[in-house]
Amino acid sequence: MDTSPIPATEPEAQDWSGFRRGERITLHHPAGTQLRGVLDMRTDDASIVWIHLNDGAGRRLVHRADGYRLHRG
Repeated sequence: MDTSPIPATEPEAQDWSGFRRGERITLHHPAGTQLRGVLDMRTDDASIVWIHLNDGAGRRLVHRADGYRLHRG
């Protein structure tokens, strides 16, 4: 009989499929980090987004499993 503890379930991943290219977005991380900019690209399965960061700070890839929550604006 397996007596290993049952791992805590992670919060359900946010569905990013409703976000579209060109939208102004903010990504919030539980640690307090915020990324603001324009959604550049999204994978077909919506698990990865690329954001052009505000103030010329470059382009960043973020995976849904990285812990960020995506918001409009």
